[in-house]
Amino acid sequence: MPIFRSLFARLFPSLFLSRSARIERARLKHLERLKHQHQGRPFLFDDGNLRFMYFNESTVQSAMKLDAPDELLCGYTRAMMAFLLANPAPRQLLMIGLGGGSQLKFCARHLPGCRVTVLEIDADVIAMREQFMLPADGANVEIIHCDAVTYLAGKTPQFDVILLDGFDKIGLVAELNNARFYARCHAALKPGGILVANLWGQHSRVASLLSDLLVQFDSSSWWCRALDSYNLLVFSFKGRPAGFTPEMLATAPELDRRLALQLSLLGLRNSSQLGNRTAAGRLSALTIEVTELMKPDIALPRTHIEWSAPHQ
Repeated sequence: MPIFRSLFARLFPSLFLSRSARIERARLKHLERLKHQHQGRPFLFDDGNLRFMYFNESTVQSAMKLDAPDELLCGYTRAMMAFLLANPAPRQLLMIGLGGGSQLKFCARHLPGCRVTVLEIDADVIAMREQFMLPADGANVEIIHCDAVTYLAGKTPQFDVILLDGFDKIGLVAELNNARFYARCHAALKPGGILVANLWGQHSRVASLLSDLLVQFDSSSWWCRALDSYNLLVFSFKGRPAGFTPEMLATAPELDRRLALQLSLLGLRNSSQLGNRTAAGRLSALTIEVTELMKPDIALPRTHIEWSAPHQ
């Protein structure tokens, strides 16, 4: 899923120091060469202690520390782990979208009693699993090359948590981000299960998808923005009207201490603020909400250099 767009640096060069701009241009040229060499397939790019997966020259799909491969570097991946506030020990977890496998590695390490199933439609992404140091398939890990839409068709409830991170080189995959697919995810969850959706893109579209999730999950949804990007993470609860309770939220500092997740900083919000509205009124309110959450934030990294430097 996209971390940031290097196109921003091309459109607003005056915002960056000239030295940074030169470095950025050189990196972009190198990435363009790699893109042509791989003829549209995903490729990796190493920068010091960091390894990145790219789908094209302008969008980072995944990032990994070479000396700490199971650390969650991207803020959206840490934020998605907020499901642990509600269920700290899931038994069956489904991931839709593999990328560089950061969350798979994290869960394999920190949730030893959990079986993690990953669905990935792109065989070229799966082929990079050794380069991103993913665990082999076994009793607790399975990566399946398939279309998630087909896989979930007719599934009986079996998962405690579903992590939906469906992106391609353009952005959100439409087939994985619509009311019909959210219904399939709902059906595949056990009672009390949680769907975690990673959303990114135009405010109107993100607001529409958030509205679809609220409808499907009877308004039992919470959301927040990632700390280092404009990704919106949505946590939808099946048959659990309260969602995150105060007691659950109070466990965030301890999870942060053990797992370095920064959950205490997320500022989770929920649908209680919307009140009783018509569908059109709800969508209008959600559009305002999303626009507010996604307003330009000067504290966020604007280039590859700004994002990478703290993680080296």
